[in-house]
Amino acid sequence: MTTPSGPVPTDPSFSELFPPDAALEHLAGDFTWAEGPTYVANRERVVFSDVRQNRTWAWTDYGVLEAEAEPSHHQNGHCTDIDGLLIACSHGERALVRHEHDGSWTTLADTFDGKRLNSPNDVALHPLDGSLWFTDPTYGIDKPEEGYGGEQELPGRWVFRLDRDGTLTAPIRDRDKPNGLAFASADLLLLADTGSDAATFGYRIDPDGNATYEREWFRVDPGKTDGLRLDIEGRIWSSAADGVHVLTPDGDTELGRIPTPETTANLCFGGPFGTLLYITATSSLWRISTRTRGLELQR
Repeated sequence: MTTPSGPVPTDPSFSELFPPDAALEHLAGDFTWAEGPTYVANRERVVFSDVRQNRTWAWTDYGVLEAEAEPSHHQNGHCTDIDGLLIACSHGERALVRHEHDGSWTTLADTFDGKRLNSPNDVALHPLDGSLWFTDPTYGIDKPEEGYGGEQELPGRWVFRLDRDGTLTAPIRDRDKPNGLAFASADLLLLADTGSDAATFGYRIDPDGNATYEREWFRVDPGKTDGLRLDIEGRIWSSAADGVHVLTPDGDTELGRIPTPETTANLCFGGPFGTLLYITATSSLWRISTRTRGLELQR
């Protein structure tokens, strides 16, 4: 594995997002496909998946790597809900699930119109109404190393919205392989598609939970956007084949990159002050200090 460099600016303002001595720190390795990091504040840890090893792990605020679940049923993306509980996308169970305070798991959604979901991939909490939005491509049934197999029952790969009352709808049905997603605001959802048209797209969300396509937001090169996050100023932090790309809120201008030695799948802000950026890059978990914070921590 090559030694990564520090942040590489494209725009001079990029350097202001990091302390002067900021460097990428290798925290843990020997994973097969590290994915889905999210910071669970009430447990003081970042939880992330090794999808293909069928395990989840945690890196605590005290610098300890801890096993979370084995088997994890090939969990992929995570977020926390309005009560701070961990929400997981389970490829194996083909379900959206919640980790309860007592350690048990509750299935929140696994069917739609009487048909099994494909394999929920990533999930985001709406910042106002507490609904959970999740993508449902077919990676968990197409790839034997990422799930338990099975047949696709739904006629498409959609983005679902789970209301707090348990109502499940599918507001976005026009994407090939919807993947990572993040709310830029209560009325703007950014959605990465890792299919034939590999880009990230913007959708306007109305108060009733309907979604209207607005435009292509950005593309990364090399690679594709898998996971993405936003900071408190609305800047976009996107995974890519060579690391993390940081863009202006409108997606038009790249500010800089954080190179990683392997393909970056996903990332999240976390730590006691929300200023630490955690990066899952193929076989490793990395971290770098920033001078900003994640938007998802500001509800």
